[in-house]
Amino acid sequence: MRRPHLDFRFVPIYLAAAMGPFSGNIILPMISVLKNDLATDVSLIMLSLTLFQVPFALGQFFSGGLSDVYGRMKLILAGFLLLALGFAFTPFSTNIWFFISSRIIQGLGLALISPVLIALIGDLTEPQQRGRYMGFYSAAIQAGIAIGPFVGGVMANQWRLLFMIMAVFSVILTLCSWLCLRGIAVKEGGSLGEIAENIRETLRYRQVLILGATGFMVFFSYLAVISLSSDALSVFPYYIDSNSIGIILSTSGVLGIFTSSLAGYLTDRFGKLKIPTLGMIIAGAALIIMTLVTTYSESAFPLAYIPNLLETTNQSIITDQALLNLLSLQILLRTLFGGIFWDFLVLMSIRGVGISFVWPALLALSVEVVPPHRRGASTSIFSGMRFLGYSLAPVAFTPVYLWMGLDAVFILGAALTPAIIVLIYLVTRKKIEKPEIYPKKEN
Repeated sequence: MRRPHLDFRFVPIYLAAAMGPFSGNIILPMISVLKNDLATDVSLIMLSLTLFQVPFALGQFFSGGLSDVYGRMKLILAGFLLLALGFAFTPFSTNIWFFISSRIIQGLGLALISPVLIALIGDLTEPQQRGRYMGFYSAAIQAGIAIGPFVGGVMANQWRLLFMIMAVFSVILTLCSWLCLRGIAVKEGGSLGEIAENIRETLRYRQVLILGATGFMVFFSYLAVISLSSDALSVFPYYIDSNSIGIILSTSGVLGIFTSSLAGYLTDRFGKLKIPTLGMIIAGAALIIMTLVTTYSESAFPLAYIPNLLETTNQSIITDQALLNLLSLQILLRTLFGGIFWDFLVLMSIRGVGISFVWPALLALSVEVVPPHRRGASTSIFSGMRFLGYSLAPVAFTPVYLWMGLDAVFILGAALTPAIIVLIYLVTRKKIEKPEIYPKKEN
């Protein structure tokens, strides 16, 4: 096998990995422009975000299984062409419903691609090197997350041109994929019954289900904190401006470009249990510290143990010495960081680094817990579950946030950390036999 820096087969894979979050995030900075140009309101613009995400999430449950039967190449090419079609329709939007329809097509195209890319990396790599390849894949995703809002902001007033450029780029990626990946062995065809049987048999693997639950919980906790923090920081008592909030939320994505690659190498060297466990400990600790630097929360048990909640008159639940120690820690943290903006910038970045240490191992495991001919179905289930957590997190955490404040979200997110670590242990404790590598197709 060729070394990764010489293997051009991975070029379209990593470019496609970045395309997903890039496509999803580019419209965030252009919401006000879209409202004016499409004569609509913010609720329908938000609906376009949801209707992009829903087919993207649900479609991933099936696309990997389809690739096990019909071949990786066919699904990737079909996904890129569908994505190009969706992008090409967008510039001609005369109303919000035309725009939403084009976004649905884009989501479906990306759903055909995403799980297949993970399975393809599994086909092309050896287990002892797979972590670093998955690290590069995760870094590409982080790059899309970081670059998307920036490009969307710069091109907000030329959004029609931007989507046309992306259509052309999708066609180029289609050709690039065909040139770089055409030597990979593919299956000649199959039936719908074979696809259903493949998915059903894959679901019989206990580790596949555990891995899906792990991905769900990691994304569930991560996105809840990100989405609700952005709202909390914009209102009383913080009143942080939107640009500063964007910097806080995007910094971890920029750092993730570098830390994801590092995490991949560390995963190969130290194993798929130690590195993601370390990452979750870092992420959980950051959340706990964040409860000590916030300045406001609703008083509700058990959150009353947090110093900022003890600024009320009811302090009977804790001793004076313990209260003094906690308040001293809070004062120290605020002195070190010097302001809520820097508090959140540093701690959100640390948490993002911790999460970036988790994904390379989970992505690698998603292609190792099943035989090679079921990799597509396994990655479909894993990707579908984690993006299901992505979709449900804001809805599930919002009632807690409204009732008890941002600290409650942090504590619940941190409380999920031990459960995620246990799931990682369960999915890695069974020895995984070295899987075969698909041979190259004979010319």
